[in-house]
Amino acid sequence: MEQLSLVETSFLLSESTASPKHFSGLQIFEPPKDYEGNFARDLFQKLIMDPAVATPFNFKLKKSMGGLYYWVHDSKFNFNYHIRMSMLPGDGTDEQLRDLVERLHSHLIDRTRPLWEVYLIEGLSDGRFAIFTKIHYAMADGKMANSWLSGYLQSDQSVNDYRPFWQIPSFRPGYKESAGVIESALSTYMSGLKQLKSIPGIVRLSMRMGLKFLNLRNQGPALPFCAPRTPFSVPATRSRIVSFGRLPFEKMRSISKITGVTLNDVILCCVDIGLNRYLKEKGILLRKPLVAQVPVRIGNGRRNALTGVELGNVDADALDHLETIFKRTSSVKKDLFSLPAESVVNFSLLIQASASISEWLGISKFLPPLGSVIVSNVRGQQEFAYLAGAKLTEVYPVSVLSAGTALNITLYSYHNDVFFGLVGCKNELPDLDILSRHVETACEILSNEILDNAKQHSVLISSR
Repeated sequence: MEQLSLVETSFLLSESTASPKHFSGLQIFEPPKDYEGNFARDLFQKLIMDPAVATPFNFKLKKSMGGLYYWVHDSKFNFNYHIRMSMLPGDGTDEQLRDLVERLHSHLIDRTRPLWEVYLIEGLSDGRFAIFTKIHYAMADGKMANSWLSGYLQSDQSVNDYRPFWQIPSFRPGYKESAGVIESALSTYMSGLKQLKSIPGIVRLSMRMGLKFLNLRNQGPALPFCAPRTPFSVPATRSRIVSFGRLPFEKMRSISKITGVTLNDVILCCVDIGLNRYLKEKGILLRKPLVAQVPVRIGNGRRNALTGVELGNVDADALDHLETIFKRTSSVKKDLFSLPAESVVNFSLLIQASASISEWLGISKFLPPLGSVIVSNVRGQQEFAYLAGAKLTEVYPVSVLSAGTALNITLYSYHNDVFFGLVGCKNELPDLDILSRHVETACEILSNEILDNAKQHSVLISSR
């Protein structure tokens, strides 16, 4: 047995029918032009003919009498439950595909089974097909899930042999095939001791937040529960709406090189400008910057902590937005990297737990929001990938909503594009497609302004 970490357990404890905690990925493929037959159905038949499953895809949850969660082998694994076939009606439009994704994504993953599901979707226009995969965050973070979903693809279109990700062993850090009672108890004790050691760092971070609240400090993460209230800052409901878009990777990388900021800063700037344009169009005028909840990799890149970052100042031009975001993200990283990774992760969990509790008690509507939006970026491969000769043409991430935040924007770079998926509550954000277009337009606005300024003077932000 392997005990779940505190972070993994937090996804289980905070999950509800209104707030599932699984990550989904939509991959769209184009069959080989010379293929005779129905590629999607033939692929599905090949998959179900080989029901082999490797570790950890045959693990399910077990809850101990003490309330702790463990991974155990599922002796009654039902392969046909985890691999399914769906068909779009009629012409198989992108809108029909999106409607199906919304329904599939809104349903909880069954906790009595291994926490993953795969849907092969046929009937898209031009003979295309899609694979929609759901993986619970208790099982893997975004980086690991990405390695699974891309690891079974090939770089050569002529290669027909493949192993689906659930047949490729992926041992989790610290996993042991079996553990006795004494060993499990010792593991629990050591884990508890590790959490106690994180307390001094949590106190230091809390003191820094206190100084920032008193305006005696302006560095570091955004203050929790101080974001402006927007249509995104509401408790999540069960109904989901998704929207997809893409940004030009080379253009964004050029912006990054010219200005000296990171690609993530450019992404945050495009999201920020898009959100502000969307709100302004609705007649909502902000008095202070939006706050993005972003995952920051700490502890030599092995751990993730969700932290708040203030975005650009209201009514600033695009270049000023980017400069402000660069300075604020740099300040956040400098602040967090000076503390033990365990302290930062646990502080983040405490803040997220506070938001969940306030929502559960029904008092979140009386408090300022924890954040305005969740934004994360996953780096994919820059070469085309193939599945048994079928070209992967589009990849859209579909992620989770957290307490008090009804909007998530996750981006994924692949080939020459940065694909993004927006997830929101259908009741609050029925026009999510408009926001997607604003984010795409924001990239053009930022690019044009930087290129125009670069003709006259240096726009190297990182040296200012």
